[in-house]
Amino acid sequence: MEWRSTRWFRWIRMMVMGVLVALAVNQFGVALSVVNGTSMQPTLENGDRLLVNKFSFLFEKPKVGDVITFEDPSQNGRYLVKRVIGIPGDRIEIKNGAVYRNGKRVNEPYAKCPVEDGNFGPMTVKPETVFVMGDNRQRFASRDSRYESVGLVPYHLIDGKVELILYRPSLEAFL
Repeated sequence: MEWRSTRWFRWIRMMVMGVLVALAVNQFGVALSVVNGTSMQPTLENGDRLLVNKFSFLFEKPKVGDVITFEDPSQNGRYLVKRVIGIPGDRIEIKNGAVYRNGKRVNEPYAKCPVEDGNFGPMTVKPETVFVMGDNRQRFASRDSRYESVGLVPYHLIDGKVELILYRPSLEAFL
């Protein structure tokens, strides 16, 4: 009888360890996130399920072009997803529908239209922050660093880097 109780104990211990590892990975390693809104179209669509790598920025800083999730500075517990347009020291400006970084026009193949919200800046990105924008540049489509409610995003609010679209509801086929 003793060998059975030992085997059950090992099995229970393995299950508990598995749950603890899964919780640790979710808390500190990777997370699943759902896109709510159209601010990142056409790159990300409403309802997309994303894999977010929380380890991405432990050893390196965000880079221009990274798609990140971060805590909404104006609403605790809510997370936003945007693209990094500027890093510390960059000078960001929007003129006539085009984004400029350090005086040079940014090539943005991911944006389907020019910026429709008017001119912005110039603004210099402060240390330990990033300037972010949604890929959807239609008028009022994205609440991002151009607006006071978001502003420059401090590193400590960044949750992780979007690595993969796991599921896109718009690709479902109906028979």
